[in-house]
Amino acid sequence: MTWGLIAAGILIGVPLIGWLVGGLLPRDHVAQMAIELKAPPDRVWALVSDVAGTARWRPDVREVEMRPPVDGRLRFVEQTRDRPMPFEVLSQEAPVRQVIRVVDDGLPFGGTWTWELAPAGGGTRLTMTEAGFIRNPIFRVMSRLFFPPTGTINGYLRALATELGDSAEPRVLRVR
Repeated sequence: MTWGLIAAGILIGVPLIGWLVGGLLPRDHVAQMAIELKAPPDRVWALVSDVAGTARWRPDVREVEMRPPVDGRLRFVEQTRDRPMPFEVLSQEAPVRQVIRVVDDGLPFGGTWTWELAPAGGGTRLTMTEAGFIRNPIFRVMSRLFFPPTGTINGYLRALATELGDSAEPRVLRVR
C-alpha cells in the first residue's frame, strides 16, 4: 500500500510540478542568429526562397509537399524525421526578406521565421529570427532542458553554408 501511494505521488506530482514550473516560464521566445556567407545575395536568395527545393540540401527535411495556396499564400509541408510540419509563406521580398509561419494550431508550438539578407563584403549577411511560442507548460520545461532555443536556426544556417560550399559559422545575436 505504501509503495502504491509513493508511485501514485510520483506519477501525479512530477507532471504537476512540471506544469507549475512551465506556467512560470514565458510562452513566447525570440531567437536570432546571423551568418556571413561568401555567396552574393541573389544566390543565397535563390536557395532560401525556393521552399520546394529545401529537401535537396537540408538533412533534417526528407521531402517538401507543396499544397494549394490559401488566401493567395503559398503553403507547403516539410516532412522531417519527427513529423510533418505545415507552413505558409507570409511574405517574400526578393532578394532581401522572407517570412514563413507554422499553420497547424494543433501543434504544441508555433511561430514565424524571418530571413533578412544584406550585402556584406562581397557576400551576404543572412540574419534569421525565430519568433515562436510553446503552448503547453510541460513542453516549455522540456524545451528549456533539452532543446537549445537556436537549434533549428543553427542547423538551417549550417546546412545552407554547406550547400554554398562555405565554411562560415553562424553566431547568436539574441535569445529571449
